[in-house]
Amino acid sequence: MSGKIGFLYAVTQIHAGKGMDVGVVDQPIQREVHTGFPIISGIKGAIRNEIDFGKDEKLVFGSRPDTNEETNPGYVTFSEAKILFFPLRSINRGMIWITCPLVLSRLKTAFEVVGNKEMTNKIEEFLNNIDKNKEYSTFNETKVNLEEYVIEPEKSDKLKDLIEKIKNIAPDNYLKDVLVENTILLKDEDFAFFVKNATEVLPRIRIDSKTGVVNAGALWYEEYLPQDSIMFFIVKPLKNNDELINIVSNNLDNQYINVGGKVSVGKGFAFIKLM
Repeated sequence: MSGKIGFLYAVTQIHAGKGMDVGVVDQPIQREVHTGFPIISGIKGAIRNEIDFGKDEKLVFGSRPDTNEETNPGYVTFSEAKILFFPLRSINRGMIWITCPLVLSRLKTAFEVVGNKEMTNKIEEFLNNIDKNKEYSTFNETKVNLEEYVIEPEKSDKLKDLIEKIKNIAPDNYLKDVLVENTILLKDEDFAFFVKNATEVLPRIRIDSKTGVVNAGALWYEEYLPQDSIMFFIVKPLKNNDELINIVSNNLDNQYINVGGKVSVGKGFAFIKLM
């Protein structure tokens, strides 16, 4: 194996912003241009800022830009984080995680990049045996509420088995069980609709310290990935160096880090699991 897949579980809402915008949401999150799926760039910087790699920091991440030493590149590459499971409200199931064939196909390719043949084959086998015009679930109910919509998924033991293989990406045993029991595979276009329209948009204000009232024009709206969102990213050493991957795993696996902005208001806490 020549790398690892990192999974990022949102313990609180995450704001990986792209800057100010002229739309309804003043500070939207980062998204892919062609799909609108949420992404988080800058994972490498967040990890370097949060985890002390000691003497191995320069080897993994490269020289810091603020030093006077000769600059050297890092020998481990970290991809951007892509959405894997997105949480939705459900009247009859509580919380549901959704995913789609396109997302699982990307996960399969990521496992292939790092040389994990077992997971590559498992996902490929599942995708080769589904009808892309149907929805599938890990449970028995035939009608399920997702936000204000009702769908009729077909139970898939193979989907449940696949989720079982990666359930350790959740930070505790209760959430691992819920992930296995409450996941739905939607069609790509339906998944795209929900990840665009079911994020959290919160108003923020700035209070004048002297008057105690809101500053003029100091009301804005921020978009967040909801708590319990799950993303994945590739961790791969240059020249397939297993020693480097072991260094990253020993320091990063099962750790909590801060990702994105708004940390001072309690946002951006995430659990990291490597596989």
